[in-house]
Amino acid sequence: MTTPAPALEERVTILETRLDAILPNLATKSEIAEVKTEIAGVKTEIAEVKTEIAGVKTEIAGVKTEIARLEGKIDTVNERLEGKIDAVNERLEGKIDTMNERLDAMGNSLLIKFVGVTIPI
Repeated sequence: MTTPAPALEERVTILETRLDAILPNLATKSEIAEVKTEIAGVKTEIAEVKTEIAGVKTEIAGVKTEIARLEGKIDTVNERLEGKIDAVNERLEGKIDTMNERLDAMGNSLLIKFVGVTIPI
């Protein structure tokens, strides 16, 4: 056995109750207009941020270029310094070698003078 359909008036009452529950939650035209305005403002802000990000990216690229240029200069200075250090090192080694040769030539005849006394080594 089937249950009889609710009376039309009862169905309308149920629908009205549902509608009364839904209607307060719906946005008005003015509220929708406010949201549209807010969205437009957010879009403008996003566009501004994108522009700023592009500017920062350009600055970063410039900094990277400057770093590469400075690294090149540092490498050049480093190479020059290494060359000068090597030249000084060679001169010192030559002088040390000369001093060693002179000392070897003196042999055991080297004397140490201490307070006016000569002590043979």
